[in-house]
Amino acid sequence: MLFKTSFVAVIAAFAAIAAEAHVSMREPCPRYGQYAGCPAPPAGQSIDYDIRSPIGVYGSANQPLCKHTVPFAKTVRTYKAGQTINVKFDIGAAHSGGHCQFAVSYDGGKKWVVIKEVIRECLRGNINPSTYTIPVKIPKTAPTGRVIFMWLWNNAVGARELYSNCADLQIQGSNGGKLAGKEPVIINYGPNSYSVGEFPNPGDKDGHEYFTSPARKGVTMTVPSVKA
Repeated sequence: MLFKTSFVAVIAAFAAIAAEAHVSMREPCPRYGQYAGCPAPPAGQSIDYDIRSPIGVYGSANQPLCKHTVPFAKTVRTYKAGQTINVKFDIGAAHSGGHCQFAVSYDGGKKWVVIKEVIRECLRGNINPSTYTIPVKIPKTAPTGRVIFMWLWNNAVGARELYSNCADLQIQGSNGGKLAGKEPVIINYGPNSYSVGEFPNPGDKDGHEYFTSPARKGVTMTVPSVKA
């Protein structure tokens, strides 16, 4: 009887945790996503059925940025420079919104250039999980090449976490060139990150100063041209 009670308690606790979790990118297809239209994971990897879970908290980076580091063998989708990516989400709990960053990398994730930020208002308000979309415009100056497209989210309410997913995309732009901007702001992810508490109310400290700080590092990615 004691075993049954304990077992039921464990199942209930697990269900509560699963129900409380969280958010992932749905389109473009994130690495190892279980969503319709997503390719099979690369050899040696498996579908991530817990893809909505965070990758870390302040003091502990449990998983790497992107959550999964091995890319799909083929790009998921091709976009033209200047085109808009309509990013859709799988939302379990929006945690009163928070900060979102969208970035691209041409070098396998060594350098990232942020191409859009949504401070405080990302996933906030009366959102419909089946239709919630954020438009992210690819810079017109983006060179041609295979890129990693990364989404980062710091939730406003709840455990102080960082969420991340990545998609493998192809950009059609200029033949060679540079893409410059700011590198991502890393909050609540490992001991070397910024620590930001909950910010459900307008006057709460939310860490927005880290995004606007003159000390925030710039980054330039150079893509060599390809001879015809």
